Order: sequence, then C-alpha cells, then structure tokens
Amino acid sequence: MSGGLPKATEAVSGLRRLWLLLTVEQWRALRRQYPIDPDASDSLQLRVLGLYLLAALVLMVNDYWIVDSFRALLPKDISRGPDREFYRRIWWAWFLFLSYSVPLALYARLVLGMRLAELGLSGRGFLRHAWIYGLGFLVVLPLVVMVSDDPSFLKTYPFYKKAGESLSRLLIWELSYAAQFVGLEFFFRGAMLFCGVRLLGPWVIPLMLFPYMMLHFSKPELECLGSIIAGLALGVVSLRTGSIYAGMLIHISVAWTMDALALHHKGVLEKVLSL
Repeated sequence: MSGGLPKATEAVSGLRRLWLLLTVEQWRALRRQYPIDPDASDSLQLRVLGLYLLAALVLMVNDYWIVDSFRALLPKDISRGPDREFYRRIWWAWFLFLSYSVPLALYARLVLGMRLAELGLSGRGFLRHAWIYGLGFLVVLPLVVMVSDDPSFLKTYPFYKKAGESLSRLLIWELSYAAQFVGLEFFFRGAMLFCGVRLLGPWVIPLMLFPYMMLHFSKPELECLGSIIAGLALGVVSLRTGSIYAGMLIHISVAWTMDALALHHKGVLEKVLSL
C-alpha cells in the first residue's frame, strides 16, 4: 500500500502538469504572442467592429435564406424534381462555402487591409505543424467510433440521406461537404480570430466559440458538447501556428469518417463501394 501511494501521487501530479500545459500555459503563450494594442485607433476599432457585425449578418443569412434561395434561384425541375434532395444538399454546401469565405475575406482585404496569409491561409510551416493534424484526428477518432451506432447519430448522418445509393453522388456530396468545412474554418478560425486579435488578444477565442457552438444545437447532444472543446482547441492551434489548415484537415477527416461509419452501420457502405 505504502509503495502505491507515491506512484498515485506522482501520476496525479503528472496529470496536473499536463492540464496546466494544455490550458494555462497555452493562454499565457497566446497573451505573449498577441498582446492587446492599447493604442489602437478609433478608426481601427470601428472597422473591426464592422467585421463582427458582418459576421453576424452572414450567420443570419445562412440560417434564414439558404433554403429559400435554393427554391428561388434554381429552375423548378431541379428545386422540385425527383433529385431535389441531392441538389439541395449540394447547394447547401457550396452556399455555405461562399457565404463563410467571400464576405469576410473581401472585408478584411478592402477595409482592414489584411492579406489572406494574415487570416490563417499561410502555408508557411505547414509540414512542421502537420503532427497536430495527426494527433487531433487520433484523439477524436475513438470518440467518433464509440458513438457511431447511436440512433441519434445514425439519424443525423450523412446529411444527404441517399448517399448510399450512388457512388458518384456520394463522392460529389463528400467533396462538397468538405468545401463547406473549408469555408467554416476560414470564417471561425480565420477571419473571426485574426481580424480582432490585435484589439482583443486571445479573448477572440471565446468570442468565436459561442456562435460556433450554437451551430451545433440541431445536432446530437454529445457533438454539441464536443464542439466547445474542439472549437477552443482549434482556436488555440490556429493562433499559435498562424494557420487554419490543421483545423480544416481535422474537420474534413472527422466528417468523412462519421459519414462512412454511419453508412457502414446502416449496411450500405460496402454496397455503394462495390457499385
């Protein structure tokens, strides 16, 4: 008994050090890396405020107009035809890609004078940070596998419910789905972080986190909870590395894995791959 107590104490101490390294130390590092500028001009503050107001408008448009735009802008034989579910999902994915990326990218460039590389789209150091992608995926993968046969999970994924009926349409859907995540990562971990970090320092992370988590309200409860942890972690990684590519790769890999597992548990993945 006496020999086991020091080992247990040492283990607890090690876990505490790891926890501090992943939380407090990362926050301190971000504060050193991105000190708040006390001399930022009123003009800059107003322009950054404008970006966040634009971001709020984009989220509103995505929620209220995406379905109506599909019906209003596309021909009736597409929007109301027998394949409307397929086209609706493809429209949804590319609508989000454009709405998440174009407005804030243009605003950042034309109003804030920021280049895309300053918004997390820099390839510098990508290979050096590639291990973050691998580690992040390996951490999430067991959790995804564990919940992949849950009824609420199978009811939700894939978003395109007929994905298992055609290999070509499955591939088109998954590529479009990935494009949506590219836009999403640029919006939340790119523009929302890097455009305001000079004024707010690392506090841009919780500013980004709340609306990001709210996007998951319609999804399974555990996934919504996970979005808080993932959003926080990806925000830290983006600011520390100056790049959003790790977040993009993790998000796309996890999403594709979730769809594949859902189709597998529904008994259609093997069938569609053999077509």
